Amino acid sequence: MKTVTFFNVIFILLFTTGCEVLRRSGAIELKDILEAIDTAALALKQQNAKELPGVKVDVPPVINGKLNDAAWQNAPQGTDFTDRRKGGAPAEDQSTIMMVYTDEAIYVALYLFDSEPDGIVARQVEDQIRPFNEDWISLTIDPFHTHQFMDRTFFMVNPLGSKFMSHPPPFAGPAEISDMWKAAASIVDDGWIVEMEIPWEMLNYPEATEPIDIGINVDRGHASTGANTWWSKVGFVEDDRADGHWIGVLPPPKLPILRND
Repeated sequence: MKTVTFFNVIFILLFTTGCEVLRRSGAIELKDILEAIDTAALALKQQNAKELPGVKVDVPPVINGKLNDAAWQNAPQGTDFTDRRKGGAPAEDQSTIMMVYTDEAIYVALYLFDSEPDGIVARQVEDQIRPFNEDWISLTIDPFHTHQFMDRTFFMVNPLGSKFMSHPPPFAGPAEISDMWKAAASIVDDGWIVEMEIPWEMLNYPEATEPIDIGINVDRGHASTGANTWWSKVGFVEDDRADGHWIGVLPPPKLPILRND
């Protein structure tokens, strides 16, 4: 790891030096140099970002907090969560994420292992109230893959199935948001399970005729241990954060209300 970091630093130094030579010769402007450096730095961080293949299914899962649907049997799994509070060490209680989609919605399943399931904390019973001081899971979707905070949409669920959405669509009022997507959760012998159904119409996403890559991430709050574990986490700055990649996804044609003017 130290060797990789050393060569990354050398690369940036050489890149910066070359850009400075071009700037002095008048072949490139300062703003172009800064943009190029930002792009290069993000590319280096993205080398460590995780990937989850996009899988389209004909029959979506039933959202009931169980994982016995055919859609989940062969779905790709995202694993190896790391603990933010322990410098990126492997999480003591691991989690698994699975995602599939149809032309109508994105479906997410999470298995959240807990070595002491009797200590799972779940209090919030109302939707659209962000859970604190309890167990929760948060899915981040960045459809345009910009790595910018304001372009991410957050979907949070606690072990009771109570749900919270951040950065909702502009056409939805506060009272409508919780009815637009589904979540269900169940506490099991070795942890808890969450399923989500997120309609495409809730997201602003690129119009595409070929599969695209979408930014995704998952982080988990563990009440009894204080752990904050992440699926793909490189650095802790919200903008330019190296989220994971949901690759080869073909979103449906956008409804007129979602099209960019």
